[in-house]
Amino acid sequence: MGDVRQENNEENEKEKEITRELFSNREELTSHSRYAQEKRIAALIASGEVEKLEEILAGVRDTKVGKMSRNSFRQQLYAVIVGIALATRAAMDGGMNEQEAYTRSDIYIREADACTMPEQLWRLYVRMAADFARQVRAVRQQGGGFPEPVEAAVDYILRHLHYEISLKEIADHAGLSETYFSALFKKETGETVSTFIQQSRVREAESLLRYSEYSLMEIAEYLGFCSQSHFSKTFRRYAGVTPGQYRREHFKRIW
Repeated sequence: MGDVRQENNEENEKEKEITRELFSNREELTSHSRYAQEKRIAALIASGEVEKLEEILAGVRDTKVGKMSRNSFRQQLYAVIVGIALATRAAMDGGMNEQEAYTRSDIYIREADACTMPEQLWRLYVRMAADFARQVRAVRQQGGGFPEPVEAAVDYILRHLHYEISLKEIADHAGLSETYFSALFKKETGETVSTFIQQSRVREAESLLRYSEYSLMEIAEYLGFCSQSHFSKTFRRYAGVTPGQYRREHFKRIW
């Protein structure tokens, strides 16, 4: 009986806290994270509208987002982490690869956790939202307007960059014969399937070199290159510099 009474008391106290919070929010004319605003930002990310998103964010710097902590800085940190989660889901709704979206989310959360000033958190939030919107735009430009089998193939390739994938496997996923699929893919994208895969892996490698501390060998293995030298040669062909040079020029330490 004692445990039941304790649980009831805890539930009553929680309800009282919620009631006080709702009253306080009404008195201050605030709304928790401003649902309509969240939906608008998420929609812009999902549609890849970078410029419009940045314009909207420029006008919401001082928006209140509820009271998740009595500590004002921690409150802002929590709000940014929630914002990262919402942006991640919006980007996936817009067509961004799930694994890449969650990887970027983890990186931005670690970066937020390392912030020490409110202004750092806000700049991070704006940069994060714009980054997700750009990623969606890139995916749409890359796959936009293609016939359905090619769209399906592009999506399959981007979701399996770290696996060894064959032309037959991709053609089967698109529901076409290898010969017909190869010709259709080249006609629609302007690239052979193998070139498209290599270019996509190089783009993913650029992100890992910029935002992670994985070694060149680890990145090469993760993205399915047979050796580090093969990775370096391929990377230089499409990026214009070696992986080592790219990391020295672009690496961002975030923790």
